[in-house]
Amino acid sequence: MEEGREYQKAIEYLCRLVKKGELKVGSKLPTERKLAETLSIGRNSTREALRILENMGMIACRQGSGNYITGNMTKTISGVIEMMLLLKQVTREEVLIFRRDMEKAVCHAVIEKGNIEKWYDKIMEILSVDLDLQPLEEQIEADRRFHYLLIQATENQLWICISEAIITVYRNWIDSVLQVADLDMKKKLKQSHLALLKALKEGSRELCERAIDSHYDLVDEKLTKNN
Repeated sequence: MEEGREYQKAIEYLCRLVKKGELKVGSKLPTERKLAETLSIGRNSTREALRILENMGMIACRQGSGNYITGNMTKTISGVIEMMLLLKQVTREEVLIFRRDMEKAVCHAVIEKGNIEKWYDKIMEILSVDLDLQPLEEQIEADRRFHYLLIQATENQLWICISEAIITVYRNWIDSVLQVADLDMKKKLKQSHLALLKALKEGSRELCERAIDSHYDLVDEKLTKNN
């Protein structure tokens, strides 16, 4: 195998180890030297393979310890979406529509799961703080935490992975809105959050969708004006 393609041999080898169950999330990978010796390839090729896997979010390097399996595919998915935006294969408007519809689907999944009581207090704690008393950065973080916990409440790893990837792309846009939003808009967004949580507790899909539309109508209008 030519040197320029040897790294593929290392990637395929590590994927086989994962498939066989010899490597799992948290497992430490063989060293560069061990991989090179096992596969009879150059150290540069093993280093390139590990770099690719790290960029994909599959592994993480711990300084002084080695490389470990993380399985963080969110990084890969968000990277693909960001590249599609740069290449104009998708538009921001398409991402905004998908984000809105995705949150509706997430809420449907939470209702189907029937476990909102388990998450209710954690989510309500975020919404119980007076906006007037919160610095801007804490307001932005509270918004992030609210949507993050909604996704976690699905307790479905595929939903969590895909949703977090979309949110990663979307996050800078919503943060820019919150930075320029006046207190009235922030209170309206909070009211839509409260309405959504109430709808989830009541198990009403219709009210969930209404609260989500109310939320994203405010955000999208602001984004359109700022574009």
